[in-house]
Amino acid sequence: MRALIPAGFERPPPLGTYDGQFDPDEHIDNINAILNFRMVSGAIRCRLFPTTLRKWAMT
Repeated sequence: MRALIPAGFERPPPLGTYDGQFDPDEHIDNINAILNFRMVSGAIRCRLFPTTLRKWAMT
């Protein structure tokens, strides 16, 4: 199954990064706010989220 990419979403919006130094819930809330505004589906969210994690947050 392929996810539909919303119109105007040729480039993902800047979502910020998470490196483990601050509240992870705040990071997720920020990402959700941006992606909700852009009407991005769950499948695309799942692909975008790992790109926001930095070295220490991935261990």
